[in-house]
Amino acid sequence: MAKDYDLELLSELSGVAPLKIKSLLGLLMAPDDNPQLLLVLTNLRCALKAVERFPSVREDLEGRDINEGEGSLFGYLDVISRLADALSVVETPKCPDAWLESSGNPRGIINAHPEWAMLIFPHDAKCHEALSFWQHAGVVIACSFLQRARHRERIGSEITAACRDIRSIANGKYSHELLNEINENDTLDTYHLNYLIKDDEIVKQLSGVELLVRKVLRHKGKTREGGGSGGSKGKVVEIKLVEADDGDEENEGPEQSVQLLESIDDEHTQSRQRAVGLHPKEDQALRAVSFSESKSSPTLGFDPYDLVRRQELQVKHISSTNQRLPYRYSSLSRIELAVAAREAVHLFSGHGRFEERDDIGVYAGLLLMLMIWLGRPVDQILEMRVYPDIDALPESKKNVIAFLAKEQAFVLPIPSPESRNSLQEDAKRLLYEAGESVHAHVDDAVIVASPVRIHKFLSRIVMERKKRTKYRIIFPEDLRQSIEVEMRSAVSRVNRSHRMRLTPLRISQALFDEVVRCSSDWVDAYLLTGHQFTITEVAAHYYSVPAGYLVNLYHEAVLSLRNDIYQHLNVDERNYYNFNQLINNDGDHGSKLNIKPMLLVRLVRHLKHDLRSSSRLPLDEETWREVHNSLVAYIAFWLLFATGFRAVNDLVFRWREIDFDTGFLVISDKDDESMSQARVVWLLPELREQIRYYASHLAVLQSRVFYRESLHDQIEEVLSEPHSNVPLMFFISESWQMVKLSPENLRRQVPIFTLPINSSRHYLRSALRSEGIRAEVVNAFMGHAQQGQEPFGASSTLTPVEMFRELAPTLSKMRQEAGWTAQLGLADG
Repeated sequence: MAKDYDLELLSELSGVAPLKIKSLLGLLMAPDDNPQLLLVLTNLRCALKAVERFPSVREDLEGRDINEGEGSLFGYLDVISRLADALSVVETPKCPDAWLESSGNPRGIINAHPEWAMLIFPHDAKCHEALSFWQHAGVVIACSFLQRARHRERIGSEITAACRDIRSIANGKYSHELLNEINENDTLDTYHLNYLIKDDEIVKQLSGVELLVRKVLRHKGKTREGGGSGGSKGKVVEIKLVEADDGDEENEGPEQSVQLLESIDDEHTQSRQRAVGLHPKEDQALRAVSFSESKSSPTLGFDPYDLVRRQELQVKHISSTNQRLPYRYSSLSRIELAVAAREAVHLFSGHGRFEERDDIGVYAGLLLMLMIWLGRPVDQILEMRVYPDIDALPESKKNVIAFLAKEQAFVLPIPSPESRNSLQEDAKRLLYEAGESVHAHVDDAVIVASPVRIHKFLSRIVMERKKRTKYRIIFPEDLRQSIEVEMRSAVSRVNRSHRMRLTPLRISQALFDEVVRCSSDWVDAYLLTGHQFTITEVAAHYYSVPAGYLVNLYHEAVLSLRNDIYQHLNVDERNYYNFNQLINNDGDHGSKLNIKPMLLVRLVRHLKHDLRSSSRLPLDEETWREVHNSLVAYIAFWLLFATGFRAVNDLVFRWREIDFDTGFLVISDKDDESMSQARVVWLLPELREQIRYYASHLAVLQSRVFYRESLHDQIEEVLSEPHSNVPLMFFISESWQMVKLSPENLRRQVPIFTLPINSSRHYLRSALRSEGIRAEVVNAFMGHAQQGQEPFGASSTLTPVEMFRELAPTLSKMRQEAGWTAQLGLADG
């Protein structure tokens, strides 16, 4: 908005009251410094006058249903004319420079002030002489005013989208011939049908204008009807429908539905959709989105585009959760892999005529072999190097995939999760000195002996050596594209000859599938092959695994593949390669929070000592407060390390969420209000006993602090479950106020624990997997279930009882080793 001294100067020049000028600039969404004010007012006058001669359209845009006193934008025509005339004749020195500067860059105001930015375009633009342009610009500016007046801030992106369309035409991006002259008898409704719709389809270049006009016509800007992106309408497919209960008095429509929204628009439209928040990742094309709605939702029945924007917490972008489903494609059979291996040898050797072999075919055959035995993505294998021995390897092995000639072994880089915990020095001392953890390697590699004679093939090709390096390049850089094309052509020939469905992706992921068959864990396969999916990256962040385990797992999977493939190729068992693992791989890979059991043992001892020390203090109210806080910290850490509770906010759950008979507890630790991501965990009998003791502790505390009414009443509400909304656990401040149990407050209560509070999840996943618990069960327990394998879902074979029957012995063993036992708190006195 213009500053007061600007308004006074404008009023003096034009003879218009300052409040009237301020009101007009507010309607136009004017920026603070009013760039190119004269140009905007001149163009605005042309646009409104062009619409004035169409009485039916103007009548629809008068805004008779808006609040009294708002008036019509057409009622400001006189003010606009007087301001424009005054500025056009006044001497430049009398005006603020920002008004008339011709070099102002309007880009910064496009999103914040779309109506203003729409009216800033060059004087020599072709649209200046086109009457139709001014007519359509007038309709857009009037519709924008009406939409804002009706719905205040509760509008979507329709105004921005419409103004951008007009601005694109004014700047020459689109031809002004898209805009046909309005007929004198047209209404706003016929304008929408005749000029913005063609062959029952929205004119793409005017999709934003169509959206705005449609919202104004239907008076639905606030209720989110219509497409929100301004782009062409996507295809909506309803894939699930849950009917309402027959006994429901308000049984109109479904109780809940899940829908997909497909966008197949061009890049321009997709860019616009991203700009208004439909997709958060700039480097991906919007493909689909899923959401849910119910009768209780304030947005029931609204257009999917707008529902996406309004229910941001409930929206899941399917292209962001592009997880590899078990049924997305079937794994290759051993026969198919054997045919691929035979084709690789034929390519390399020239089908038995080695002297006549094709150079590109040689490399294509070698590439196909390495895809089978390394299971790596093609782009990684094409960059593979050959080092003379292990001593020639660089100190940093990040993304280095190589073959060691002397040791006849592969160097496999182990991928690291994108998000890494940064540990402070005190946290490192706690982890490594007190916890006896080993350092987890980040962006490092494991060296595995080759179970097949790859060195025989490498010795028969000429490899280029780069200057000032110790390695040679297997695949020449200038030929890599041709090599990949030849490899893909060979796979296609095999498919035509043998009626198979081989693809390079399926071949390179054969080892991934074999590792999963051996270990049941996608994360192990991700670490060894580099093929990443959403669930692997998330779970790998909480996973630490010894290097020796990865080496043994790689050999187990490759030997299984090799032996079966060789049988189909009639290779005599006497010719199998007897490899030797000469390199000893030390250390762990994965999460930096590589917590070992000793750290947990010492943490439990410290928490118990803190609780006992508080109990020995003189019996007064400060002692009661210390005992309570120490007991809450003890129970909180026990819950974290026993359930994998995400410490993202509070350890908040209530009596009614615990089934003390079965031990099941419903937690919603990373979720929205609909609890769509809530999960079931199981509490050990000893932990349930601890929670009962805690209730007795609260009863004793309440009886001793009866004179502190606020705290007394809050404890009463906690103990009055199942109807209370007060969290079960809380701290007490020095002023005797209830303090929520948050990660920050828990850390403040136990300052010696300098690791992230969420480190319990890092400990649990690694510990459960090392104890031999199946990865499917561990992932479900941790809340890492991948799409298509949601626990307890319609397609799942996993039930809560079976899941925790398998977990119970291991969780009980881990509790005993850590030293967790039920503590009484104040209840023992």
